[in-house]
Amino acid sequence: MLFWDKSREMEEVSSFFGFAAAILFIVANAYYPARLIAREFKPLPKAVVLFFKKYLKAHIWMNEVAFFAMVIHCHYAEEMNIFLVGTYIVTIFLTIEGLVMHYRLIPGEQKLLRMIHAQQVLFAVWIVLIVLGHSIE
Repeated sequence: MLFWDKSREMEEVSSFFGFAAAILFIVANAYYPARLIAREFKPLPKAVVLFFKKYLKAHIWMNEVAFFAMVIHCHYAEEMNIFLVGTYIVTIFLTIEGLVMHYRLIPGEQKLLRMIHAQQVLFAVWIVLIVLGHSIE
């Protein structure tokens, strides 16, 4: 490249972190469908229970890393629309709520926090917002 193209470089940074965030979010959040499927086969073998305990830890750290990758992606992205703003808000809510739940920052509210965090409708809204937001030019 003869001339330094800062906007192209910023878009490449955005694309890289967007891709990284997407992969991490997909792998991390496969946890919930896997748990729903596993519940159909009770009682669960001890190895499966241990697997889900480890996967929960992976779910948490991958979502934390994906959240920061998403923030970088959003910062450098050129596109912005109402659906992407909605995606950003829902992602912030789910991340903060998940951390509050995991670290028990609000004692006695674990059941309510778990119910809100694991809402399939909220997850579906989040996915729809991501797809719509990235489909609009």
